[in-house]
Amino acid sequence: MKVLLIAAAAILITSQAFAGTYETRCTTSSVPYQATVKGGQPEKVIGGAIIGGVIGKVITDNGAGTAAGALIGGAVGHENSKKTVTRYKDVETCKNIFIPERITDQYALEQALLDLNSGRPVSKEMTKDVQYTIGVSHDGKWGPRSRGAAEEYLASLDTSSDAQAEATAPLYSLIVNDVLIVSSADANALDEIKTALASAGVEAQIFVDAY
Repeated sequence: MKVLLIAAAAILITSQAFAGTYETRCTTSSVPYQATVKGGQPEKVIGGAIIGGVIGKVITDNGAGTAAGALIGGAVGHENSKKTVTRYKDVETCKNIFIPERITDQYALEQALLDLNSGRPVSKEMTKDVQYTIGVSHDGKWGPRSRGAAEEYLASLDTSSDAQAEATAPLYSLIVNDVLIVSSADANALDEIKTALASAGVEAQIFVDAY
């Protein structure tokens, strides 16, 4: 049963549509690396040649030995003159970035807000779209700030719905001898007043949206 619930949640998350899009953005940065170079110190090469010449002279006691020793000493000095230097190379790094967009489907937005505040699974992309739409940081993490903004947004929708309902509700008017006595959206209240007036011998009429 647990496996089925997890699978159902996974299907729900992957099937959720989102308004934003993915974009590939690349940046180039200079990265240091260590390189070994030769011949960095000529004095070592010269010093090596002199020492090699002396050794060659001592061993062979002739000019040829001196020359050979100088060549060997110079090579050793050149080899020993290697040094490590820091160089730089340009490296390009590309990332797939999600760019959130405003959700225009009012029903989808309300449903996502209710799901998020109830702890039901919502895709990270959809979460970012919702955060962007209600004006909070769109990091894909539904924390206290996002929850509070969602509650305020839903409350504003309820308030506007009530105001719209009141604006479209019919208005009843109680008329006595062509004179408006009172107007109200509560027809039952006006009917009670009409009955009371009738018991007092005063005839009254109730009209809908008369004024």
